[in-house]
Amino acid sequence: MSDHFSTDCAHAGEDPIPSESTPAVMPIYQTSVYDFPDLGVVDGVWEGRQSGYIYGRYGLPNTFALENIVAKLEKGEAALASASGMASIMVAFSTLLQAGDEVLVAQDSYGGTVSLAARELTRFGIATRLIIDSRSQAVQSAIGSKTRAVVVETLSNPLWNVVDIPALAEVCRAKGVRLLVDNTAATPCIVRPLELGADVVIHSATKFLGGHHDVTAGILAGSRDFIAKARESQIRLGPSLAAFDAWLTVRGIKTLALRMERSCANALKVAKFLSSHSKVARVYYPGLETHPQHEIVRRTMGGNGGAMLSFDIDGGILSANRFVKNLKRIRFAPSFGGVTTSITHPAKTSHRSLSGVQRGEVGIGDALIRLSAGIEDADDIIDEIDAALQG
Repeated sequence: MSDHFSTDCAHAGEDPIPSESTPAVMPIYQTSVYDFPDLGVVDGVWEGRQSGYIYGRYGLPNTFALENIVAKLEKGEAALASASGMASIMVAFSTLLQAGDEVLVAQDSYGGTVSLAARELTRFGIATRLIIDSRSQAVQSAIGSKTRAVVVETLSNPLWNVVDIPALAEVCRAKGVRLLVDNTAATPCIVRPLELGADVVIHSATKFLGGHHDVTAGILAGSRDFIAKARESQIRLGPSLAAFDAWLTVRGIKTLALRMERSCANALKVAKFLSSHSKVARVYYPGLETHPQHEIVRRTMGGNGGAMLSFDIDGGILSANRFVKNLKRIRFAPSFGGVTTSITHPAKTSHRSLSGVQRGEVGIGDALIRLSAGIEDADDIIDEIDAALQG
């Protein structure tokens, strides 16, 4: 046995492997820290004068690859990857808000966003007001002297109301208020809020960007100045994204355009089918001409209503539970955006943190089912839904 046996073991895999070829897929940089040759390089990398990486919490090649592609897709100057969509939202809040400020949040947003703003920000002296009406005139009236940010969703979860981003952006800009838009459900395949005047775009990359229900991640996109400040805040707070999760999300984005094209087409077919079903009381899908904001969809989203829809089942919660039990291949799961079709019950999952009164104010009833259309054959999705409703 070599006298250097323990030393050789400790340094296993560190010798460079010569190769004139390059990997077809970006490797996973599964390291938490980088080595430096001298103090000068440390200064150069730390201060941004030289390229390089420092420590996992500061960002790694895989996270920067994800940030670069999302910034490109959203037409932003820069982007910042986080450990979850909620982490991204909190980093945005910590970057833009301080004690004494106020944020306005659309009450029909994802329940986690509403809960974070209403229950956590107040502990830091930041006031939150939930607004039921997200139309530009109503938001203009709601903005006060302490309002610093307005948070809305391109397609609100789970009733899929549509906001007029250009009109909201004009109001916020005139008032000196930042407009934060969660684009998780629509994705940049359908709309790019930054091009329409928004200041910051938020994604739960766990959903359509990742697209396979195997990663949890979040993304912010916006100006170079905002992202630089957000990165500093995230480094201090700590919710950085791991290399493998970033790698998985980049892999998912490779098929984003194809997946969204199929899922959106399927959602439209399912929505049309449900609109005439005897067991369905109401369908919520912005791609239908009967949707109250369909004109905004035509003007800002090219008429594409997205891959998500919701519907009220006749008969209340008992009928909703029977429907869920009758499903065979369609999953009942508290998330969305995967390649397979899934449903959930918002009152029991995504919006259970809201009180019954709050859910009632925005129209989330006990019979509401949310559906995320996958890439299966549309007729197979429709046949299973029909059988579950009739059963």
